[in-house]
Amino acid sequence: MKKFFLAAALLIASVTVFAQDYNWAVGLRGGGDLGGLTIKRNFGGSAIEGTVAYAWNGGIGGDVAYEFNVPVIADGFNLYYGPGIVAAIGNKVLALGIEGVVGLEYKIPVAPIALSLDYRPQIVVSTADGAFTPGFLGFGLGIKFTF
Repeated sequence: MKKFFLAAALLIASVTVFAQDYNWAVGLRGGGDLGGLTIKRNFGGSAIEGTVAYAWNGGIGGDVAYEFNVPVIADGFNLYYGPGIVAAIGNKVLALGIEGVVGLEYKIPVAPIALSLDYRPQIVVSTADGAFTPGFLGFGLGIKFTF
């Protein structure tokens, strides 16, 4: 049983070490409910990514997501997924909510560029009407400069 746990720990550690080959990324995400300037910080097998954008209510909005990275398909491809929070303020309206993220990222091996396609569904409550509003149009494309 100890050998099984040791083998499992080594496997998890190797996936974590090789999940991403950059520390920081800055770029643009477009499409869906939230697109704008994005910044990402990798920590091996996980990352924190935030987006700041012009909000639907005439103000400014953004999100922050904690992402788990898993290598898939081939070198440079990573599946990422995780929970996040979203907020927007403008026109005397405050909107807060939660989101999920699932996506695929490709880090170009010979260039400091990463391309991504993801889906970020959201559930938001707004002070304008107090109602929960689901956002299911969260598909987006991203391009980031990595360093």
